[in-house]
Amino acid sequence: MNESVLPLLRRAVDEVGPVVAFVAAAEFERPTPCPDFDLKTVTAHLIGGLRGFADVGEGNPFEFGNDPDLDVVNPATAFHAAADRMLAAFAEPGMETRTFAMPWGDTTGAQLLGFELIEVLVHGWDIARSLDRAPVGDNELAVATLGGARLWVDDSVRTPQMFGPEVIIASEASALDQLVAFLGRHPTWKAPTALS
Repeated sequence: MNESVLPLLRRAVDEVGPVVAFVAAAEFERPTPCPDFDLKTVTAHLIGGLRGFADVGEGNPFEFGNDPDLDVVNPATAFHAAADRMLAAFAEPGMETRTFAMPWGDTTGAQLLGFELIEVLVHGWDIARSLDRAPVGDNELAVATLGGARLWVDDSVRTPQMFGPEVIIASEASALDQLVAFLGRHPTWKAPTALS
């Protein structure tokens, strides 16, 4: 990712936002491709990451525990509010080359945007799959995100609640399928049919 990451993240937000709009209380307990994470948890985690990085971009320290209480706030409203804050903060001149002190070490603004690009697109895929909707992410966006993921994700972050072991799939698979497989998801995953 040698070019600005900000437009890519903006595109990912635009693609994922309509999917988050389908997340409703009646769907909260649906399973997702993330083991042990139901739809409510994955959605709150996605929003919490945007909130945390928005705080950093606005000049505040990063803190864990930014996930919203989706029993109180609307998921789509919270998602767009957090994304808008982060996009606005990192649109300021010099933000992508600036270095930020993070709990895991110094990180550039471009790296933070790249991390969040992966989070938004892949968790957007998780949400879409959980709701049995078409996966989000056009090919160009998936190719760029996969390139960033291959630079950043190694065995040190293949831990519970982050990324699972890579799933081996056909080399001719779509970029989106390759992306989610690289991050430990089965591209053909579907929510189990509820028993009535």
